[in-house]
Amino acid sequence: MDILLPEQHFSAGYKTLFMCGPALLILIGLIPSVWLNRRPDLTAGLTSLAAIFNATMASTTLLFLLLSGESYFKWSGLTVYLDTLAGLVYLLVSALLFVVIRFSREYLAGDPQQGSYYKWLSLTGAAVLLLIISGNLLQFTLCWMAISLFLHKLLVFYRNRPGALLAARKKFIISRLGDLCLIGSLVLVFRDYGTCDIRSIFAQVAAVEDAQSTTHGSWTALLLVTGALLKSAQFPFHSWLPDTMETPTPVSALMHAGIINAGGFLIMRFSPLIADAALANQLLVIIGGFTALFGAFVMLTQASIKRALAFSTVSQMGFMMLECGLGAYGLALLHLVAHSCYKAYAFLRSGSSVATRFSALPKLRPLSAEFGLAIVCLPVCALIFTTSALLLAPTTITAEGFVLATAIITGMAFFLWNLWRQELALRPMTTGLLVVAALAGVYHILHEFFGHLVRQLPGAGGVIPWTLAIILAGSFLGAYLLCVALSLQLSNSALGRLYIHARNGFYINTLANRLIHHFWPVKL
Repeated sequence: MDILLPEQHFSAGYKTLFMCGPALLILIGLIPSVWLNRRPDLTAGLTSLAAIFNATMASTTLLFLLLSGESYFKWSGLTVYLDTLAGLVYLLVSALLFVVIRFSREYLAGDPQQGSYYKWLSLTGAAVLLLIISGNLLQFTLCWMAISLFLHKLLVFYRNRPGALLAARKKFIISRLGDLCLIGSLVLVFRDYGTCDIRSIFAQVAAVEDAQSTTHGSWTALLLVTGALLKSAQFPFHSWLPDTMETPTPVSALMHAGIINAGGFLIMRFSPLIADAALANQLLVIIGGFTALFGAFVMLTQASIKRALAFSTVSQMGFMMLECGLGAYGLALLHLVAHSCYKAYAFLRSGSSVATRFSALPKLRPLSAEFGLAIVCLPVCALIFTTSALLLAPTTITAEGFVLATAIITGMAFFLWNLWRQELALRPMTTGLLVVAALAGVYHILHEFFGHLVRQLPGAGGVIPWTLAIILAGSFLGAYLLCVALSLQLSNSALGRLYIHARNGFYINTLANRLIHHFWPVKL
C-alpha cells in the first residue's frame, strides 16, 4: 500500500502561526516560577490564551488536512510532519489542555505555588504537542523524554506527601527504561535506513516488501513496542499510575486523558515498522490482553474513586495495545479519542462522583435473576454488533476480527447489564442499541478517514491463529462472567478471596514499593 499521500504545503505565514502555539507554551515555561507565583491571575490568563490559540489552530489545521492531505516542513530546526492522524490527536490534546487549565484556575485558587504549577503544565503540554507533530525520530525521542521529565515536576507538586514522591520515583525509573528502548530503536533505524526522517523511513519501508524481515527490523519493532508498553502503564509496570493520586486532580486528568495515550500514538505512528514484525505484535496482544483483564478485575474492587479510574485507565490502555497488536488501528484510534474525552471528564468530576455514587445503586433482585440477566445480554449484544458490522463494513471473518468482536461484545454486554440492573424497561434497551450502533458507525467513518495512514497487518490463516483466537475469546467471556460475579459480590469463599487479592492489586504495588524503598527510599 502507499504510505505517503500527495504532498501539500501550508503557506510560510501559516507555518509560523501554527508553530507559535507550542512556542507560547514554552515561553511561559521559561519564565521564573518566583515571578509567576506572585501573579497567579495573570499566569492563569496567559496559559489559557495559549491553550485557546493551540486549540483554534488545531481545528483549522485538521480541516485542511482532511481536505488536502498531509504537510511536511521544517521550522527553526524542527521537522514537522502533519497528517490527519497527527491533526486529530493534536486537536484532542489541545482541547484537553485548555479544559484542564480552566479547571485548574478554580481548583488551585489561593495556592501559593500556582505559578510553578502553570509553568510545568505549559512545558508538559508543549512537549506532548511537539511529539505529535514530530517528523524526525530523534526529535520524537527528545520530546518523549521531555514529557516524562516535565510531568515528574507535576507529580511531586506536593513535596510534603510521601505517597506522591514514591509514585513519582516509580514513574521516573520506568520512564527511563522506556527512554532506553526508544534510543535503541533510534540507533537501529538510523543504521538500517540511513536517516531519522520519518517520511523517508516510511517511503523506504513501502518500497521494499520485506523491509521488516531483517534481524535489525525485528529488534527495532520490539524496542518500539516495549517503549510503548512502558509508557502506557502495562503489566507489570503499571503500579505507578494508581499511586499518582496525590498529584492535583487536573494533572491526573491530563495524564490519564492525554499523556498516557502516547504509547498508543507511538504504535500507530510507526505502524509501518511494526506491522510485519510477528513477535512484536504477539507481545502487544499478550501483554495488552492480560493487562486489560487484570485492570478490569482490580478496578471493580476499588473503594477510592480516583484509584478505580486509574485501574480503568490501565485496563483501557491494555485493550488499546491489544487492538494495535491485532492490526485494528482504526479501532485503536477511536479508542484513543473516546477514552481521552471520557477520562478527562471522569477525573474532573470525580468529586461529584463521590456524592452520587450511592444514589444510583441497582434494585435488589435474586442473584439467579441478576446472573441470568447477564447471560441474556451476551447474545443480544452479539446480534446487534454483528448486524451493525455487516451493514456498515461487511468483510471476511478473520481470527483477529473474531477476537476483537468478542472483546467488544463482552464489554457492551457488561455495559448493557448495568443499565438493565437499574430498570428493566425499554429505555435501557434503546440506549444500548444506540451505543452499539454508534460505535460501529464511528469506527467505519474513522476507518475511511484514517485507515490508509497505517500499514495493516498481513493476513494470517491456519489452525494456530484460530486456536489462539478461540483461547483469547474464551478468556474475555470468562472475564465477563467473573466481573459480573465480583460486581454481585457472590457469597462464595473462592470469590471472596479473589476479591480481597484484587482489591490489593494482587500485591504488585506492594512489591514495587518495597523495591523503590530499598534502592531509592522516601524520607517520611
